[in-house]
Amino acid sequence: MSTPLLALAVLAAWMPGWAPSWLGGPHGPPPPEIWHGARFGMTPRQVLKLFPAARPTVAGASLAGDVEGASMLTRVADHDTVARFFFGKKGLSTVELDITDVETGRTAGNLVEAHEFGELLAQKYGPAQACASPQQQALVQSYRCRWTSDPVRIELEYREAAPPPTLTVVYRVNVDAGGSGL
Repeated sequence: MSTPLLALAVLAAWMPGWAPSWLGGPHGPPPPEIWHGARFGMTPRQVLKLFPAARPTVAGASLAGDVEGASMLTRVADHDTVARFFFGKKGLSTVELDITDVETGRTAGNLVEAHEFGELLAQKYGPAQACASPQQQALVQSYRCRWTSDPVRIELEYREAAPPPTLTVVYRVNVDAGGSGL
């Protein structure tokens, strides 16, 4: 290393705020957090390390072109839940929580639980940007809400289209909102 470059490296160690990134200076902000420390762009190996209970998924489901690469059983708001991690070309993009203790034949109770999840999400992310409440006259009941915490989009959905009913929360990075840096 030449003397001027060595001097610059020493100065960069003392004043990292102005040092170029190739000398260990400031880096861009970390990728956005999707859910519980899982960040956009993580590899399956990094997700498995962050969540020791998670296991690799073989022939996982597909969601908007991304493939499920890991999943784990967990508890969310006192409910048994399966957390599923989806990966695209740029790494982790989506975390889907499937609430597993939703019961067939309990429409009113299930809708109350869906609203409770919505209230918990509203406490963290503010009022929902959009909600589609159940319609009393509808044969099949559903409830959906959406929040955005740039660049993460959160969607809550309860539906009874076919037994069993489902209650899911999806955390997905909105790449368009994040700009080209994502």
